[in-house]
Amino acid sequence: MSFDVRQFVSYQIANAPMRGYPFPHFFAHPVFPPDAYDALQANLPPTPLLEPITKSTVGYTDPETGEPIAPPQKGSEQNRYIADVGDFSTRDEDAARGAFWRGIAEWILSDAFRDLVIAKFADGIRQRLGPTIRIDTRVEARFVRDFTSYAIHPHTDSPHKLISLLFYLPRDDSMKQLGTTIFRPIDPAKRCEGSARHPFSEFKKVATMEYLPNALFAFLKTDFSFHGVEPIRERDIERNLLLYNIYLRKVVVPAQAPAA
Repeated sequence: MSFDVRQFVSYQIANAPMRGYPFPHFFAHPVFPPDAYDALQANLPPTPLLEPITKSTVGYTDPETGEPIAPPQKGSEQNRYIADVGDFSTRDEDAARGAFWRGIAEWILSDAFRDLVIAKFADGIRQRLGPTIRIDTRVEARFVRDFTSYAIHPHTDSPHKLISLLFYLPRDDSMKQLGTTIFRPIDPAKRCEGSARHPFSEFKKVATMEYLPNALFAFLKTDFSFHGVEPIRERDIERNLLLYNIYLRKVVVPAQAPAA
């Protein structure tokens, strides 16, 4: 990933308008320079390099031990294939494509990119965790491919997640209706720490972040960051995304100084 491309992406993220309702999020379009996005399209990995999510443990860890665990099977969510970017880039028999994705992994997993994203959501992080906290984080980057019938019910994400970025990678805008939808619960008091999926019938749609070429949807995880993907009914759909997640490993609250 060249210096110029990194600077373009950083500029787009840092200056994207933040939206506060119903939870902190933003939508950036475009996020890559046109030639860089063309290169992404030319280097999309073949499905055999990915794993069905029912077999993958990427991004699913036991909070007590830190060991990988298999994700729960959720019906239509099984039509998702996934792989860690750094992993499949080393297994790709196409040397040029593997090198391309290793460059992506080096950039997106860097401390500099993580710090940019955390700074973007600094206000929301303070509201969620407190104004004086210090955090220790880990990051991951995954390539995801969804097919017809994929859906994921409204949820707020893992309790240990801090921020999610969804880089949309369609070839054109013919599937723009297949973006991630933000939901508001009908019960305004409803909250979820992130361990459950909820029926669509308990929510109203707020907005769908259109699945457009070269777009980015990013949000802060909260106990009301309900989002999901409605069932994909169209035939012969292939929905590609690059996911970037920041997880909390530790939150430190500085000790209060004793009163004088």
